[in-house]
Amino acid sequence: MSTQDIDNITEEPVSTGPVATDAASDFFTRQWKVVAGVLGVVVVVVAGYFYMEYQNSELNIEGLTHLSRVRLAYDMGQYDMALTGQGIPPMDGQPVKGLVAIGDEYSGTAAGEMAAMMAGNAYINLGKASEATSQFEKAASSDARIVQVGAVQGLAAALELGKNFSEAASKYEEAAKMAEDTGLEEQCYLSAAACYEEANNKDKASELYRLIVKKFEMSEVAASAKSGLARLGTAID
Repeated sequence: MSTQDIDNITEEPVSTGPVATDAASDFFTRQWKVVAGVLGVVVVVVAGYFYMEYQNSELNIEGLTHLSRVRLAYDMGQYDMALTGQGIPPMDGQPVKGLVAIGDEYSGTAAGEMAAMMAGNAYINLGKASEATSQFEKAASSDARIVQVGAVQGLAAALELGKNFSEAASKYEEAAKMAEDTGLEEQCYLSAAACYEEANNKDKASELYRLIVKKFEMSEVAASAKSGLARLGTAID
């Protein structure tokens, strides 16, 4: 996650009045983007998500405040520190909560889901597939489709990390089918195709690479799909 991705979370404790509500709204309408790379796969939750039912939630605003305190460690790739909060200087005389604790304590809020997604990404980057799976499963319980898509992508990335390429490909396809009109569909299909290729399922990989070239010909992933077809020695229709 880049520093700009959660710049709208204040570094100071947040009040629960109108100003705090506006800040939370700005964050979720403009700035929710979680990115983690593993084996060339990118797990993305795109900006544009905001829980209306939480906009006046004191609990959610409190969770956002705690998230802000682990942001720098996460952005700097200090994932163990971000996960546990250990090693981060206390704020207001209180120990800093890590992503895992925030996800647990603020479960059922957008802040809790964000923490679980970030924790999953952190575990992926640490090569801990099992722990990542647990966190993405928490995020997958969200009612918001964009969050569900990101969580399923994360579950697929965990399978890929464990070299379960066929299962990972199937999970990426599941995410792609959920992701229509979210901006994530083409990347999900590309990840699925790459995993099928790793699993030596040439026919399925070629099928998805062709789908990408045809359906998303103007997107950046189309070039990658064409490269995939070339590697497989398959002509582009």
